[in-house]
Amino acid sequence: MYCTNGKGEKIIVEMQKAEQKFFKDRTVFYSTFPIQEQGRNKGSKWNFKLKSVYTIGILDFVFQESDKDKYFHEVKLTEQETKEVFYEKLTFLYLEMPKFM
Repeated sequence: MYCTNGKGEKIIVEMQKAEQKFFKDRTVFYSTFPIQEQGRNKGSKWNFKLKSVYTIGILDFVFQESDKDKYFHEVKLTEQETKEVFYEKLTFLYLEMPKFM
């Protein structure tokens, strides 16, 4: 599902029943489309002031084996040394239903 909220932010919601080997790759790939869409030429000028993009994955499989109790993941681009968020406008949210129940 692809939505736009009242602020113009883009939201991708995906419910995934079966485990997929490259699910992370796929969600990153899908997130690029609303980003590109916002930068497209509007009239004679390009607009690179982007609205936030959220990708929400509701998963019926275990996504992150390493943490048995963690069922919700909020992922953002971070600067590796400081661990500070580098870019606030791109967020991936994943809910692992088998761990939630």
